[in-house]
Amino acid sequence: MDEGRSIQPRYGLFFGCLISNRFPGIEQSARMIIEKLGCNDMFTNLPQAACCPAPDIFYSVDKATWLALAARNLCQAEYRGLEIVTFCNGCLTTLLRATEYLSDPKTLGDVNKVLRRIQMKYSGVPGVTPEGKRVLEPVKVRHFMDMLQMDIGVDAIKAAVRSPLRGLKVAAHCGCHYLRPTSRSTIEGSRDPYVLDEISEALGAESVDFQDKLGCCGAGGGLRAHGFGLASAISKTKYECIESAGADCIVTPCPFCLLQLDTVQEEFEGRKIPVLHVAQLVALAIGVDRGMLGLDLHRVSADQLFSRLGRG
Repeated sequence: MDEGRSIQPRYGLFFGCLISNRFPGIEQSARMIIEKLGCNDMFTNLPQAACCPAPDIFYSVDKATWLALAARNLCQAEYRGLEIVTFCNGCLTTLLRATEYLSDPKTLGDVNKVLRRIQMKYSGVPGVTPEGKRVLEPVKVRHFMDMLQMDIGVDAIKAAVRSPLRGLKVAAHCGCHYLRPTSRSTIEGSRDPYVLDEISEALGAESVDFQDKLGCCGAGGGLRAHGFGLASAISKTKYECIESAGADCIVTPCPFCLLQLDTVQEEFEGRKIPVLHVAQLVALAIGVDRGMLGLDLHRVSADQLFSRLGRG
């Protein structure tokens, strides 16, 4: 970490709906990581943040309302001079896409007419171009995994490991919204992502390759809600590829992918494979007590994972 960094918080934590309501262990894990890495001064809460809202279903039904709700969340960060850090692929896509739509003056004006009713206004963050011109930049939106790799650094994470995940074979599932670029931004190469593998191996685990690695979990685009049979079939293909690779667990940066890949295994025969959010995996390796990870709320038991690590 940069010892000379400002003590002024830089990041606003945006956990979204699914983590808060279904997987509080992800939030707990993230907060423990931040504490153990000595980064508390870099982060703060966004206490009035609400649903992002969902990037596909809500966007498809009512784009204007979707954008106004997203802009309200962006305002929470803008007013505090913060970058948003999300822990959900869907939240990432919504908020990034919203900043791009709001760069259009007419769209921005229409949205601010709505926000005016709650005494809010989205403008952007003041900045200066290399030529010295003052401009308003979009609020920056980051994924926690990207921030771990780019800002904190894999070496710092590796140095913080207290309980290495040696002998653990991990199947990295990035998820569609993490890999899919918006019109102006992308995190890493969508055809050959590596950050999740790199983080897993920094923790001492082995990241295994498998067929259909870039495939959908099966739940995207509302398919889980409106075409559960097809969603399950897509998930089964993914599961079979991971099972064939001999993975001990699945790790993902997306709570919705976690929900799908965890719950759908109840329908499948054969061994069950625990599914963890990347924050939970990192927390496990840096010495956070297993009781703090929230893994007891997952459908597939993590007991086999701890037995594999000799921590049964």
